[in-house]
Amino acid sequence: MSEALQDAQLVTAACQGDWDAFEALQARLEPGIRRFVRRLSGPSAEDDIVQEVFIGLFLNLARINPPENVRPYVFRMARNRCYDELRSAGRREVLSLDEEPVQVWVSYASATRHSEPPPDELTHWLLLHLDVQTAIDQLPELQQQALILYAEEGLSYAEVAEVMGVSIGTIKSRIHHAKQSLRRLLPPATRAALEQEFSPMRQK
Repeated sequence: MSEALQDAQLVTAACQGDWDAFEALQARLEPGIRRFVRRLSGPSAEDDIVQEVFIGLFLNLARINPPENVRPYVFRMARNRCYDELRSAGRREVLSLDEEPVQVWVSYASATRHSEPPPDELTHWLLLHLDVQTAIDQLPELQQQALILYAEEGLSYAEVAEVMGVSIGTIKSRIHHAKQSLRRLLPPATRAALEQEFSPMRQK
């Protein structure tokens, strides 16, 4: 069963009053929402924004049609709430490169079927991660968001377009330009290591 269909089943059950289904849905969605919120607004407002997003999701479950669209729906809520927070604060908080040092471990573990790397390999991957995050932070904001939603959170082009309120063609263009910029921004050694370890990004 696809991820979207699993989400849809939980949405349908939650709409019928199944609280356990809503808790399961939140458990599936919250890690990605937290990462996204942290990247957009910083860690200081993260908990409040995430809480408000899931309260809003609970109150608006019946409006999600079809229920398979819950993932882009909740990411759009998070994006809008982050923008509200940034406007009210009158600033854009600068994030530390150390905010998510374990994120590369998650990617590495998935790529190696959860086998534990030796310390020297883990250090290698952490350094690659810092290079990638430094490069991503230099991208234009809308390209950053599109790339994060697509590459880190696994949304399709169509879902990213729904989150950001633009056409699929616009999203494809933003991601294409983001990838081109990353190739220029990444140190040659980092780019070579990534190209060696991973196949090209999937197309959706």
